[in-house]
Amino acid sequence: MDILNITEKSEIDQSMEQYEYHSYEPITGTDLNRPGEIRINIETEDLFTHPSESYLVFDRKLVKNADDAVYADADVITLTNNAMMHLFNNIKYQLSGQEIERLFHLGQATTMLGLLKFPDDFQKSKGLNQLWFKDNGTDASIDGNNVNNGFVARQKYIIRKPDPKGTFSFRIPLKHIFGFCDDYEKVVYSFKHQLTLVRKGKNHAIFRAAAADAGKVVLSKLSWSMPHVLPNDQEKLALYKAIESKSSLPVGYRMVQCD
Repeated sequence: MDILNITEKSEIDQSMEQYEYHSYEPITGTDLNRPGEIRINIETEDLFTHPSESYLVFDRKLVKNADDAVYADADVITLTNNAMMHLFNNIKYQLSGQEIERLFHLGQATTMLGLLKFPDDFQKSKGLNQLWFKDNGTDASIDGNNVNNGFVARQKYIIRKPDPKGTFSFRIPLKHIFGFCDDYEKVVYSFKHQLTLVRKGKNHAIFRAAAADAGKVVLSKLSWSMPHVLPNDQEKLALYKAIESKSSLPVGYRMVQCD
C-alpha cells in the first residue's frame, strides 16, 4: 500500500508555467434583457484553452416589474432553484464553426442533471454560488408549519442579505450544462469558441407568493471565463509535434439532449 512506501519520493508537476482565467463578453450591442440570441466569441490563434473548467458569470438584480423598486425582507419572492439556466431557451457551443453540442429546455435539463449529480450537501456549501438550493415543498413561504427550506434559503440569499437588496452574482460551470465540458478534460488549441444563448423574457425564473408584487430579472453582465494554459517548453514541444503531425485525436463525450 502507498501509505507503507516510506521511501517514495515526492514529485512536483511543473508541466504548466501558467494557468489563468480570461473573461469574454457578448458581441458589442447585445441586449442581455430582450428575448433573442446572445453570442460570446473567443478568437484564438496560438493559444491553449481549457473549456472543461470554464464558467459563465451572471450579474445584477431582481426588482419589482412596475417601477424597478427593490423588495423588502418580508416580501415572499425569490428566484427558482438553478434560476440562471431558466432564463434561457437553449444554448449552443461551437468550435471553429462546427457545432459541438446544443441543449434545448436549458432550465429543465440542467435541473434534472443536477438532481442526479449533486450530493445533498452541495447546496449547503458552494451550491449557492450558482443558486442551487433545492425546494422541499411547492409553496412560496418563509414562515409557517410547512416551510419550503429551499425557498427560504434563496430568499435570504437574494433579498435579505445583499446590499442593495435583490442583487446577485452567480457562476455557472459549463460542465453543469454540456456533456463535452463534463467529459472532455483536455486542452483545446487554436480553435475559435462560440457560445450562443437564447434569452427568454425578464419575468422568468421567479418564484413568488400571490401577494408579492410581480418582478423581473435584469442582467447587467454575462461573461464567459475561459482558462488559458501555458505549458512549459518540454510539454509545448510535444504538443506542437502532435499538432504538426496532424494526428487524429480521440474526443469522446456524452452529448446532453432534452426533448
